Amino acid sequence: MHVTPLGTAAEVLVATSSDPFARGTLRRPLLRGWVTDGAVAWLGVDHEERMSYLSALGDPGVVAGLVAELLPELPPRQRLTVPRGTPARLPAWAGMDGTDWDFRWLAEPPPRQRGEERVEPVDDDLAVEELLATSSSRASAQPGDEAVRRWVGVRDAAGVLLAVAADTSSATGVGHLSSIAVVAHARGQGLGKAVTAGLTRRLFEEGADVVTLGMYADNPEGRALYDALGFRDEHPFTSGPLVVRGRW
Repeated sequence: MHVTPLGTAAEVLVATSSDPFARGTLRRPLLRGWVTDGAVAWLGVDHEERMSYLSALGDPGVVAGLVAELLPELPPRQRLTVPRGTPARLPAWAGMDGTDWDFRWLAEPPPRQRGEERVEPVDDDLAVEELLATSSSRASAQPGDEAVRRWVGVRDAAGVLLAVAADTSSATGVGHLSSIAVVAHARGQGLGKAVTAGLTRRLFEEGADVVTLGMYADNPEGRALYDALGFRDEHPFTSGPLVVRGRW
């Protein structure tokens, strides 16, 4: 396999045709990058988790071959984000302790949703923390995280927080949503659609040309919500630490 090193974020963007996922992950200085026929990989620092990630796009088989080529250069337990199906194609002495998720994006404002006018800024970390603890235990962003630019939400007539979403945008022109959640007793009222559409629309109004989000693959309710708003499901990924076993 012929592998060409990439030294700048601009080179990675060209190699990926400015893919929205690549644009979002290159919000910080590129550490290293590589390209081969059918796959691109780059090493950077994840904005939310604040740790090194090797990310890749391309055919799972080719990506697996590229990762195998890079194994001598990667530290133990290096975290990866690779196309789903890649782990099964890694060499026998390598694997991943991974989680499946989907990267989705929207290139234009979503249809206006019922209740969207109720979406407002939320400056109450305790209320957000309590809502996420009871309604979204796997939420990627939490109150106090440096990655969060703002929270928005919907409250009931008594001022109780019913739904939230976080703006964790950082890359120029790329809006990013995180930790979208609705309390259990308020589900089925369209509040998830309202808070997602409301924050997405604001990001477009503020200059984003694409808005992105990630969702766990085993979340059919979330998938239906994002489908209804027009989010495209282009990148099924697996993320997690690399596991390298002894060769024989």
